[in-house]
Parts: sequence; structure tokens; C-alpha cells
Amino acid sequence: MDLGQIGPVLPGLAMLVAVTIIFWFVVIRPTRKSQHDHAELVDNLTPGDSIISVGGIHGTVRKVREESIDLEIADGIIMTLDRRAARRQQDKS
Repeated sequence: MDLGQIGPVLPGLAMLVAVTIIFWFVVIRPTRKSQHDHAELVDNLTPGDSIISVGGIHGTVRKVREESIDLEIADGIIMTLDRRAARRQQDKS
């Protein structure tokens, strides 16, 4: 293949590379960061943490087990949730 045959392919190839890079920064990178942040939250849960579950339930972590947590949602009311159900920590205000 000589240089004359490669010339018409280069703009299309450059466009494909540009679209791939844009897709990476707009879609893949933020998704991976979000997954990493959630995994870090789940791994670092400790009793006393105030969290919000994926179902929108607010509570305080009372016990942490390998696969589940006990979440106190009101005085004396404790629910057992899968650890992955912790969505985010509540603000400390």
C-alpha cells in the first residue's frame, strides 16, 4: 500500500479516534469513578455512620457484617440491609 491509498482513510480514522476519546471522557470515566466511590463507601462503613440507602431510607449504621449492615432508622427500629444498599453518607450538619 502506498501513501496515495492511505491519504483518504486518515480523516475517517482521526474522527474515529476523536469520538472514542470523547466517549471515554464523557461516559466511561465518570461511570468508573462513581463505581469506585461506591465501592469505597461500602468497604469503609463503620458503626455510627449516617447513611442513605438506595431506597431513600435514612439511618445510622449500628452493626457491620461481611455482607450486610444493621441500620437504625428510628429509636429501637433496626433494619438489616445488604451492604451494597448504602448509597451515600448523610451530610454532617
